[in-house]
Amino acid sequence: MNTEQSLIRHSELIDRLVLDRRTAEEFGRVNSLWLNPKTNQVEGFTCKSGILGSKKRSFTWGQIQSIGADSIMVDFNPEEFADPEKSDDIYSLVGHEVWTEAGNKAGKLVDYLIVPQTGDVVNYLFASSGWRGILNVVYLIALTDIRSIGSKRLIVKNEAVEEPQPYGGLQEKLGQVAEIFKEDYKKTQAEFQALKRGVQDLTAQVKEKAQDIAEQLKERAEELEKEAEEEQQNAALPPAAEIIQVKAELITEEGVKKSEDLS
Repeated sequence: MNTEQSLIRHSELIDRLVLDRRTAEEFGRVNSLWLNPKTNQVEGFTCKSGILGSKKRSFTWGQIQSIGADSIMVDFNPEEFADPEKSDDIYSLVGHEVWTEAGNKAGKLVDYLIVPQTGDVVNYLFASSGWRGILNVVYLIALTDIRSIGSKRLIVKNEAVEEPQPYGGLQEKLGQVAEIFKEDYKKTQAEFQALKRGVQDLTAQVKEKAQDIAEQLKERAEELEKEAEEEQQNAALPPAAEIIQVKAELITEEGVKKSEDLS
């Protein structure tokens, strides 16, 4: 078998595309793996296709020719119409509760590591439900640490939980958490700056509008003041008829005086 990985997780194979190596036709996507907990080996898998996954086809692990990043290549003989039979010992352990011999619940089994060439399981993975689970760290369970397996749970040695070995490393997980907080901080800062700029722009607009209104009011006040002065000046002058009458009287008086002087 050709493969790009020395170990592969169960979760990485679920929903992986399955192709016929001979015809390049697709059979569907992996729906479930045939895990035999008694032998700790994956014996085959089932894939689904069609509307709502109505079509199913099964393959043994031996039919796999290669496992790539995007698909699983299988050898398929069209003359063999019957799918391989699945053993009664096959069932999934993913989702099983993990308990210690002391009677303490340690967490839940979430995955397992497979050797692609043989289908052998080398480690199971569980997520802690205690304080260690705060960071959602995944831990390894060695095959030798398993005491018994039931339909819903498995029991492991106390040491496997008291001093668990992180899968992928605790520092890596802490680094991932730090990156998440860093990204959230950057996002919050960007949103705050955008809000601050928006408030500043709004304040500038309000200030500019207030200045415009003040200038308009000042101009209007000056116009009203000028109009009032003009009205006041006009009100101090007598009507035009009275002015003409006064001038006529002055002319008459002046004429009379000249006549008297001549006589």
